[in-house]
This record gives sequence, C-alpha cells and structure tokens, in this order.
Amino acid sequence: MTPGQSTVPDSGLARALRVALAILLLGGTVLIALHYWLDLGGSLHGTLSAVVYDAVVLGAGIACLVRASAFGRERSAWILIGAAILVWGAAEIYWSAVIEGNPNAPYPSPADAGYLLFYPLAYAGLALLVRARAQEINWRLWLDGAIAALGTAALGAAFVFDFVAEKTEGTPIEIVTTLAYPLGDIGMLALVVGVVALTGWRPGRTWSLLLAGLAALVVADIAYTLQLTEEALPGGSWIEPIYLIGAVCLGASVWQPTAAAEIRSPEDGRRREMIVPPVFAGVMIGLFAMQYFSATSGLSTILWAATMTAVIVRLAMSDRENKALLEQVRTDPLTGLANQGRMQVDLPLRVSRASEAEPLLLQLFDLNGFKHYNDTFGHPAGDELLRKLGGALGGAIGEDGTAYRIGGDEFCVLLTCERERFDAVSRAAAQALTATGPGFAVSSSWGSVEIPIEESEASAALQLADTRMYAQKESRRVAHAELDPPGAFNVSAWPQQTSGTK
Repeated sequence: MTPGQSTVPDSGLARALRVALAILLLGGTVLIALHYWLDLGGSLHGTLSAVVYDAVVLGAGIACLVRASAFGRERSAWILIGAAILVWGAAEIYWSAVIEGNPNAPYPSPADAGYLLFYPLAYAGLALLVRARAQEINWRLWLDGAIAALGTAALGAAFVFDFVAEKTEGTPIEIVTTLAYPLGDIGMLALVVGVVALTGWRPGRTWSLLLAGLAALVVADIAYTLQLTEEALPGGSWIEPIYLIGAVCLGASVWQPTAAAEIRSPEDGRRREMIVPPVFAGVMIGLFAMQYFSATSGLSTILWAATMTAVIVRLAMSDRENKALLEQVRTDPLTGLANQGRMQVDLPLRVSRASEAEPLLLQLFDLNGFKHYNDTFGHPAGDELLRKLGGALGGAIGEDGTAYRIGGDEFCVLLTCERERFDAVSRAAAQALTATGPGFAVSSSWGSVEIPIEESEASAALQLADTRMYAQKESRRVAHAELDPPGAFNVSAWPQQTSGTK
C-alpha cells in the first residue's frame, strides 16, 4: 500500500457526500462568478450571496476532513488543511455578519485572526503532505525546492511586501496586521513553487489541483491588498470568485487517486534539474540590479551581475561535462549497452519500486559457444561479435527495459514493461543473442526472476537468476548433441524460464 493510500472502502454514503460537495463547490462558485463578473442574478445581493460564498468555503474544508478519515499516514496533513479552510470559512461568516457594512468595525477583528490563522495551518498541512508522499527524493531536488521557494519569496518581498509596507499607516497593531497578510501570502506562494520544483516540475493532477488552489488564494489576497492600497488595481468585487476557485481546487484535490501523487525523483529529470539554479540566480541578479542601480555609479553593479552570470555559465558547463563523463563511466564501450556499474545502481532502485501489480523481470544471459568462436577466429573477431550481439540485444529491448553487458559474454536485462509483454520481449532478447555461420554457432542460456513475486531483494534475485541460468546451461551441455544443437534456439524449452515463475 502506498503512503497515504485509502484504508476505508468508498461506501455509498461517501459517494453521495462527494457528489453533494461537488455540486456545492462547483455550483456555488459558478453562481458567484456569474454574479460578480457578468452582473447576473441581481437578486443575489446581500445575505444570499454571503450564504452561498461562505457555504462554498466551508464545503471545501469539510471535503478535506471527510477525505482525511479514509487515510492513514497523510491523515494529519488533510486534517490541518481542512482546519485551515474551516478557519477561513469561520472568518468569512464573522465578516458577513459583523464587519461588512459596519463603518465602526474594529481593526484588527476576530475575522482577521481567522484569516491569518489559515496560513500556519495550511503551511503545516502542506509540509506533512510532502513528508507523507515524498519518495526517494535526491538532494538536488530538495535544494531546487529550497532555491525556488527562497527566490519566489525574494520576488514577493521586492514587488509586494515592500510596496505594501511603504503605504501602510496606523497604530502598531494595525501595521503588524496589515503586513502579516502579504507575509503570509508570500510564504504560501514560495512554498507552492518549492513543492512544484520538488516534483521535478511534474506535479501531477493531485498536486496541481492542491497547489493551484493555494496559488489562487494567494493571488486573490495579493490583488485585494493592492486594491486597497491607493487603488493600485481596479475596484469592485471581481476578486471574490477567485477565492472560491481556490476553494474548489482544494476540495477537488483530496478526491484524486493517491498512487499517482507520490513525489519521486524523475529518472529523466536531469535537464529539469538545471532549470532552477540559473533561473533564480538570474532573478537574484535582476533584484540586486533593481535595488542598487540607482547608486551614483552603476559600474560595480554591472560588473557584479556580469561576474555572477559568468559563474552560472561555468557551473552549467561543468555540470554538462560531469554528466557526459558519468554517462561514459556507466556505458560499456564495446557494445554501447549499460555496464555492470550502472546495473548495480539501477537494480536496487527498480526493485524498490516494483510491485505485484507492476512487477520487474530480471534476466541474466550467458553465451554458449562464444569461447569456441573466440579461440577459432581470434579476439578481435570475438569483440566484433559481442558488439553486434549487444546492439541486437539493445534493439530487442527498446523501450521495454534496459540491457546491460555485465562482463565478458554475460548480459543482463531489466524489463519494466507490462507483465503481458515479458514473454515476447524475453524471447526477442534470447534470439538477439544468437548467431550462426560457417564453423560456429552461438546461442545463450538464461535465468529469469520476477520481482517481487519471487524475490523482493536485489541480491537474492541476482543469485536466483544466476542459479537458473547455469542450471539451464548445464542441461543444454549434457543434452545438446541430441536435443539442442549448438546455436539452436529451443522454443520448446522456453516455458521453463520465460517469466521465472516457480
């Protein structure tokens, strides 16, 4: 069971409640949007619009709490997120009942306490959700997340917080309350961008909805703050539906499948790993220039920015060279296949990800007749044959897995395709390691293990596959004169080793 996976069956009552909440969230948001954006439903003014608005917010919070009851490891995360939304909803109710239209309303008020309490609860819930769903994240992505979050916070501080701080007036408690809103929004936006970077810029549907909901709340809140600051944005209530769109995204995110929402280090994400450092370093250069270019002389700022740019380019070139060198180290120079070193890295990682629903097939191959070929035609000819057989093996595997040359005339295959394709791809792999000609015949013996159905540990799976491979090699050696002439591909023997099942 994956972290956070549902442990409670989806009952009829739960399905009915989900439908009711969906109708409330979507219907209420559409109604409010039509009212505020298109001026439809004039009778919706006053109490009715407030009731619909507050009901949508509370519905999103209830959706999080209801869904939390069906989860194990991530239950606390959704409870905190749901509590954050409910606190926000309570503040909206107080605002509608006491503050709105009251010229003598206090500031700060209990509504402000509820609005501001949303931030720490949502921060904690999001952090716990990352902790529950983060699987096998490498240190580069963690640093990328931190860089992206800090860079976003720096942008927010430069363009939002400083602007609001300059315009804010009042008593100390009023100033603190006013500045707490942009601080909370900047922190939330930074956390959202950091999580997106942590996913390798592939957040998936669940995370996309959750992060889009939080981002919508932040955008609406910042727009509302700027709207109140000397009319930096057009007036009116056009911002209100954006808050509800955020609530709808938050409520919808909890009903998405959890299996696809885990955060992992992507195997093909090396190019994406290069995005964050130069982009946000460039942002920092821009902010530095904005802040200090108004000095008496801008020469030092230009030189500082140029130096930082050169450092970034140098780091990028070094990273590219290091990755090219690492790829050479992990590749067999003769066949172009991955080598034993890479296999020792890939196998434990893929074994840890294998499941009964999505198994991994490990297959070891040892060539029959290759020593005779080598002794007869010489080592250069033997190397050329290995090169051709390795190329054929790589072509046979294609996108269904990875082929390795692990030493001499021994090969390994890790199949990650659908289980139904194991037999066909394995047959193609064995056929690829077959060659015949005048005076020689080369074939292969193999041993297969299905992971985790037969073995769940990498070392045990290798040992079992090796035992099966040499057992088949020995049986062929004994019986080859009558049943299996050298070089023949004995299809009748295949079912004994097709998938490695017992």
